[in-house]
Amino acid sequence: MSEYKIGKSIADVRAASGDLNIHKMSSNENPYGPSPKAIAAISKQLSQLHYYPERSDSKTTAALADHFGRGLSAANFTTGNGAVDLINLLESAMFVEGEANSIIICPPCFGSYAATARLKGATVIEHPLDPETFAIDSAGLANSITENTRLVYICNPNNPTGSYFDQSALNTILDNLPEHVTLVYDEVYHHFASQFTLPDAIQSVLDKRNLVILHSFSKAYGLAGLRTGYAIASEAIITQLQKHKLTFQNDSISMAAMQAALTDEQFLTEVIDNNTQQRTWLNQQFDQLGITYWPSQANFICFKAPNGGSAQQIVEQLQSYGVMVRAAFYLPNHVRVSIGQGDANRQFIQAMSEIITTTSGENS
Repeated sequence: MSEYKIGKSIADVRAASGDLNIHKMSSNENPYGPSPKAIAAISKQLSQLHYYPERSDSKTTAALADHFGRGLSAANFTTGNGAVDLINLLESAMFVEGEANSIIICPPCFGSYAATARLKGATVIEHPLDPETFAIDSAGLANSITENTRLVYICNPNNPTGSYFDQSALNTILDNLPEHVTLVYDEVYHHFASQFTLPDAIQSVLDKRNLVILHSFSKAYGLAGLRTGYAIASEAIITQLQKHKLTFQNDSISMAAMQAALTDEQFLTEVIDNNTQQRTWLNQQFDQLGITYWPSQANFICFKAPNGGSAQQIVEQLQSYGVMVRAAFYLPNHVRVSIGQGDANRQFIQAMSEIITTTSGENS
């Protein structure tokens, strides 16, 4: 079982690596920084911080409905302080008080799914991805559901593996889902799936399927420091979630930033294009270095530690080169590296080349 652990900060690594240029490639953050339009909205809001924010997120949910269109209304959205806050909100809304609630996760996956559920006393049932390909078992997932299961978590593209699945897989999962179970479809990396068509989960919302989509402003929009995210679901499910929200759950700066970021299509295109190009380049470099990795449609790549090493060894070795990566959740021999801009990626590949040469000599 993997425990969610907070990674080191840039300051922590700088203290250990001296004058090297530090590249933080461990948290899937946007290497371009925040959307310029979001920064402008934040700056405008600063002079108003002596006022409480609006009690509801209605302006933001209206902006989200306008952004997506397709017949969605503001009532199909609710916001939170990032995906983790929304996960916590979902569990509060869907768990039955006094009963033995359980959730299902598909490891290797985001560690917070299990962490928040356990804090509420729920049982965590694991239905693992394929250990070789990290493909989801869409047909067999329902076999792990019990009468006490409230939520099933799936992530597409998946964190930490970058793997992904299509419309038929989502349809199979939904069609086999009992009425008492809600599917949590974590799609926070969906912007980066530029070379694969992800399922149309919004159509499932419009069809009033028992599904909640999770999105975030932390990744493509570069607002990780504000902890902003939102859920998309049927009006009935959103109403349930709203009942468990706190007054002033979103601050005024976050809501202004979210609304502005949605309008910055030029910035979003630049971020996605860089990610696609650099992801392809990194794959090519991995091939040349003989590093085993998994195809990704996210803004990170999962690879296996070379020469029989452990993930933690690679993490520590790369820090000495000024590169920060993360051991993949649930996978002691796999590393997750975020895709940066060209200079960061080149420094990472150069470091990996030197590490492989060194460890090959040690093992010969």
